[in-house]
Amino acid sequence: MSDREMLKCDVVAISDTGMVAPGVGTFTYGLRGIACMEAKIHGPAIDLHSGIFGGAIANPVTAIARLTATLHDAEGRVMIDGFYDGVRPIADWERKAWAELGDGDAEMLELTGSPALFGEPGYTERERRWARPTAEVNGIGGGYQGEGSKTVIGREAFVKLSFRLVPDQHPDLVLKRAAEHLRAHLPKGVRLEITPGHTGMPYLMDPHSALGTAAQRALKQVFGEKTALIREGGSIPIVQAFKDVLNADTLLLGLALPDCQAHAPNENFPIENFVAGVRLNQALLAELA
Repeated sequence: MSDREMLKCDVVAISDTGMVAPGVGTFTYGLRGIACMEAKIHGPAIDLHSGIFGGAIANPVTAIARLTATLHDAEGRVMIDGFYDGVRPIADWERKAWAELGDGDAEMLELTGSPALFGEPGYTERERRWARPTAEVNGIGGGYQGEGSKTVIGREAFVKLSFRLVPDQHPDLVLKRAAEHLRAHLPKGVRLEITPGHTGMPYLMDPHSALGTAAQRALKQVFGEKTALIREGGSIPIVQAFKDVLNADTLLLGLALPDCQAHAPNENFPIENFVAGVRLNQALLAELA
């Protein structure tokens, strides 16, 4: 028996997403995909004294900063040629539903502690996070990192990038175009090395399908009549694999709160949501049956 036959199912249910607020049943019907890469710039063969050699050779740390800055314009648009090709527009009903969830701008500022919002013009913060693609710098470094000063020109520098993708972008094509962009904008006097990382396809299902409405009924049984229909900015690559291999949609019924601090110190999950999750699974099985 093949793996596909052994894993054959009608639907997949996962609770690895979030709630828009405590006590509000939340059905996530879409996730962004992901494509990662590391770019490393090589300069001199060894670290050099910046007084003896500075001004005569290219500095890899300066070069990586300049190269990284070419990825966006001043307003946050991604400047990679063809990056937005194929991006599916946000449906009118989605814009309306997300706008009715409350003041997302104020919530985002409170959650993040940022002094101001920033991002692609023409979209709300929820639309940017849930339905628009991004290019993010996850890490950058090079040269001396210790306490105080050390007057060196580092021999190399790096930047780690991730691209969050939406329907109908493909990770492999995005990585190809990103690599072409970096090579085309490479400053003089250095050498570029690109290492691709992990990828995952974006996912989107119809929340108004028979399976989607069954999930909404289960959420209402546990959390009450108010149910939020959202997409999320994070990625769970296996979800689209379930669709591709098993032809099964995934019901993403979130239980994490907005302040759960995912991927950060003191990540948390409330006990009451664990208990609610047990009731939610019971209700979902009954509705699907």
